[in-house]
Amino acid sequence: MFYCPCMTRLLALTVATALAILGTTATPSARQTGMTLEPMSLMTTPALLVAGTRQISQGTGFLYATTKPGGTGIDMVFLVTNYHVVTGNEPLSAAKAQGDRLQFYLHASQTDPANYFPVNIPLYTKTGEPIWIQSQQFPEADVVLVPIISTLYDGRGQLFVFSESHTTIDMKMRPSSQAVLLGYPYGFFDTRNFLPVWKTGHLATEPTVDFQGQPVFLVDVSAFPGMSGSPVVGISNGVYESEAGDMMTGMPRRLLGIFSAMRMVKPRAGDGYGQPIDGGTPSPGDSLQLGYVWKAQLITDIARAFNRADWEERVWKNRR
Repeated sequence: MFYCPCMTRLLALTVATALAILGTTATPSARQTGMTLEPMSLMTTPALLVAGTRQISQGTGFLYATTKPGGTGIDMVFLVTNYHVVTGNEPLSAAKAQGDRLQFYLHASQTDPANYFPVNIPLYTKTGEPIWIQSQQFPEADVVLVPIISTLYDGRGQLFVFSESHTTIDMKMRPSSQAVLLGYPYGFFDTRNFLPVWKTGHLATEPTVDFQGQPVFLVDVSAFPGMSGSPVVGISNGVYESEAGDMMTGMPRRLLGIFSAMRMVKPRAGDGYGQPIDGGTPSPGDSLQLGYVWKAQLITDIARAFNRADWEERVWKNRR
């Protein structure tokens, strides 16, 4: 696998939030006020790996929240991204991590895209333990959840997040179903408003079958470095099929998983078959245009297993 080197209608959950974070809110332009934005654009953020004052790489992340019993409100918010986005290395790699903190951005208004603010979170404790959590069952999974404590966003406005309900929308997905990836290819995006680029693709394998025995499916899409960590969302604006096979109308948005990497190959001389390559700058013909997507259920399982009290006492209080 080659890892990018730079690394019915759905409503967004909102949190009435004021901030204890660095930076100030950008000033909106007059012509931008009054608009209503697609909530998923506000759930997605650039994820910048930083060492000291130097930016190492840029990927993508998105907000995901668990809810209190009975769905009465937000319990815990996480930034979901890839392991290689927060470390600069593939999962299970013995290489030294390349950064010490993560910077990302939170939007606080659905009508004002310039209303956002930066968040900086240290990635390790004083003893070197990671701040993030990941799957114990699948340690090779290129997925991490970075807990975001409420003091980092309280009182700021609205916080837009995915939740488990976004993963269970009654919308049938099959090979060739349309999916979108929201991200920041090669760092190219609306830097004035920090809104992502939407790239459209299609499911390339059976979504209910674990590809190569892992909780993964493939997506046929043109994706680039900087999009690692993008949410992958099944989307329809009109007629769609329910899980039972009924034809429905609406604008469903179903969180399918998190994009990790593109499959890269280099032809062997003489036989025309492909073999994996490990890095370098892709050249024309290297990409199969097939991306790995870790399934949403894995995100849900990691979030459900999170022990907030233990993490706050053992990890967060000892952060660098």
